[in-house]
Amino acid sequence: MKLHLGVVLLLAGFQGVASGGAVGCATWSPSENNQVCCTRCKQGNHMVNRCGVDPSTLCEPCDEGYFVNDPTSFACSICTQCTGKKKAKQDCTSSSDTVCECKPGYLCRDTKCSSCDQECGKGQQPTANWTCQDCPYGTFNNKIHSKCVPWSTKCPHPDQKIVKKGTMDSDIVCEIVHGNDLQDGIMVAILLFSLSIVIFIILSACIAIKKKKKKSMIMSTVEAVPEKPITVSEGLRQLEQQEECIYCLPQQEQGSSLESVASLDSEVKLLSA
Repeated sequence: MKLHLGVVLLLAGFQGVASGGAVGCATWSPSENNQVCCTRCKQGNHMVNRCGVDPSTLCEPCDEGYFVNDPTSFACSICTQCTGKKKAKQDCTSSSDTVCECKPGYLCRDTKCSSCDQECGKGQQPTANWTCQDCPYGTFNNKIHSKCVPWSTKCPHPDQKIVKKGTMDSDIVCEIVHGNDLQDGIMVAILLFSLSIVIFIILSACIAIKKKKKKSMIMSTVEAVPEKPITVSEGLRQLEQQEECIYCLPQQEQGSSLESVASLDSEVKLLSA
């Protein structure tokens, strides 16, 4: 009998080697009635009988779609299906279950990824009921699925100034200022420009007032000058000019011109008297 048991164990060992160690019992110990008792099945096998004559028959591999990770278990478990918001990260094998992960935009709620929740992006934070909300005013979040934190109240360096307020996804922005601030320079330029406009308006008004006064003085002077009477010499000179023009006029107008000369002559005589 001992010889028969030795042959069986030898054949079982040879079968395990030939099949790559995937079927049967991995370790066993002698028992009564020329039997052996399995203490651990090979990887991916579940135990069928604890003891028997042939150790290769004590364990069997799991069917497709099932797995076992306990070498002493008598049953295999069904492989997990990754559905809905989940997808398979690692497929199920006879010795390990499926490893699931969440699809893009979602995060596993626990280490086993039993469920997936919405992934909160930058500028948001997760809530107690596994949803997302925007960061309240005065806070920000620049990470994925994290809590919002308050904006900084001052710059880290004394030479820096706040040049931009914080947003929902970024803190305040600080920059080092060399010399006068850019805003101060802009204000100075605006003031100088405004001052030049005021000066231009004042000068224009002064020039207009000066011109108006000068024109008024000229008009007053002209009105104040009395009209001079015509002297005898001026009358004779006007008469000579009219006589010279007589020869330039047409024949039909000479009569009227002579009458004008006679009339002018009479006026000169009256002035002389």
